[in-house]
Amino acid sequence: MRHVRAILAMCAMAGLTAFLPAAASAQEPTEHGTKVVGGLEITLLSRPQLSPAEAQQMMPGMGGMGGMQGMMRGMQGMEGMMRGMAQPTHWIGVVVRDLNDNRMVPDLQVTLTAQKGALTRSVKLMSMPGSYGAHISLPEKGQYAVTAAIARPGQPLQVAFELDYK
Repeated sequence: MRHVRAILAMCAMAGLTAFLPAAASAQEPTEHGTKVVGGLEITLLSRPQLSPAEAQQMMPGMGGMGGMQGMMRGMQGMEGMMRGMAQPTHWIGVVVRDLNDNRMVPDLQVTLTAQKGALTRSVKLMSMPGSYGAHISLPEKGQYAVTAAIARPGQPLQVAFELDYK
């Protein structure tokens, strides 16, 4: 039942509630497993990258991805970094729940690293209502080893998952 709630939280976070009744929508997140570590339940989810409209729903105060890109363009020295970034292929996220009360754990710093052979991609996840997430570029299909590093005060954690990009 917790897995279903994690998927529903990811859908709600990404503004995808319209996709929930569909049986096999390509936009529904894929669950890649749940691990229990240090009193936390951590679920890894992914889906294809968010469209500009979905990003707008998710981040209305920022004007969606266009607003974020505008904000980044306005920051001195960031323009070159943005040009060098690979085009995102996925929205990837984690849901972190406290096992004691089954509530989402807010205000964590979460970094995901995806690795396939010599290829490594890392991304800091943004705190969202109910979960953490960000776009990531996984340029090759296949099996990725994904590590979620959670900077928790007094108890940093690392959790390993497998993500099959088909």
